[in-house]
Amino acid sequence: MLTGILSFIKRRGLYAVSVILVPKPMLALLAFSFALMSQPPLAAHRQSDWSTIESPPFRIFYLASDKIYTGEITSLFQTAYLDYAAKLNLALAGPVSVFLCPTETVFNQLTGHAAPHWGEGIADPVKRIIILKSPGLTDNRRRLPKLVRHELVHVLIGQAVSEPRELPKWFNEGIASYLAADEEFAPGEAISKALVSDSIIPLDEIDDVLQFQQAKARLAYEESLSFVNFLVEHYGFRGLTALIAELVAGHTFETAFEHAFGEDIFEAELKWYSYLNKEYRWNFLIDFETFLWVFILLLFLLVFLAIRLRNRKTLKRWEEEERPAAPWS
Repeated sequence: MLTGILSFIKRRGLYAVSVILVPKPMLALLAFSFALMSQPPLAAHRQSDWSTIESPPFRIFYLASDKIYTGEITSLFQTAYLDYAAKLNLALAGPVSVFLCPTETVFNQLTGHAAPHWGEGIADPVKRIIILKSPGLTDNRRRLPKLVRHELVHVLIGQAVSEPRELPKWFNEGIASYLAADEEFAPGEAISKALVSDSIIPLDEIDDVLQFQQAKARLAYEESLSFVNFLVEHYGFRGLTALIAELVAGHTFETAFEHAFGEDIFEAELKWYSYLNKEYRWNFLIDFETFLWVFILLLFLLVFLAIRLRNRKTLKRWEEEERPAAPWS
């Protein structure tokens, strides 16, 4: 079985990539889908080194050093699948093969060195393959449940639609973050700063997110989650499930969106802009470093005004002291 999977990995080019951004002052996990242009080679380890756990519909492939994580990962995938299958009315069309990579070398060779340096996982929704960095490698075990759930969303939705590569990036990443209950981007500090600087990214431009610098990429991720949150708050979760059902039925994304929500994406996006101003305008103050600089600036202004007021009082006192006394009458 492993031979067939690795041969496929060597040939294919479509993946969903889970990434780590490094914001201030903590790591933030988010998965991002894109098409790989290179051809990944076989893993550095011999195929005989890999062990397998069969837990239908999942097959977990791992090396000896990662055996301690397999029970937890298997449980996370099973729990997430039961949850998503019920919520989204979707089922996997076949088994999902999950590779757990203990080193950067194994991960990079399985992915053809195509993942960003912050990448934590890759998934192909068409062939139902997920490649994850081991928690022992990332030292980020706390985020493992979010990563597993996020990647599974990509596979579950992507394998159910006819053209997964045609799905907008904001939808891919927004719905995966929403369903994974990933709160890292929920506060929206980048959105808040973008509102102040009038630099919100239009949704259709988020498709180019891989070309963005890190700060702009984080903004794109926050916007993706925010727009999905907006849709759920204004149209209910049933709107999302209706959208997915329309996509599974073979409709284009634009048509499916209009059928599910009763308006086109452009109209919904205009409403979302108003929602952003209401929900995120002052959220940038949550960012400690931003708050610290604002505090320092205000403190500087207060000190400046205090010194200026004191100097005025001193000058006035000097003027009064130098004023000649009135003559005796």
